[in-house]
Amino acid sequence: MSVDPRARRIAVVADSLFAQLLPELHDAGYGIIQLPPRGLPDDVAREWLDQVEEHVAEFTRTGYEVVVADDGAYELPFELPQYAIQPPSTSRLTPET
Repeated sequence: MSVDPRARRIAVVADSLFAQLLPELHDAGYGIIQLPPRGLPDDVAREWLDQVEEHVAEFTRTGYEVVVADDGAYELPFELPQYAIQPPSTSRLTPET
């Protein structure tokens, strides 16, 4: 039997934030559910969001930690804690002299 690398954590991520957050979420052991991109026909976006809502409900029901990194593109049919996006490190920056 294999071990689930997600550590029972799921992040629901806006399409516009997906590429930016993927490495960070992967390193933190999150599985990812992607939200639909902006500009989809309303019926397609609604079906996508309905599927996401079903997954969120099941993960929540079974004890997973589920968070959202949302950009406000769609009104989500569920409420989740917001994922705290970590600011980029400035430790490698050096002041210009």
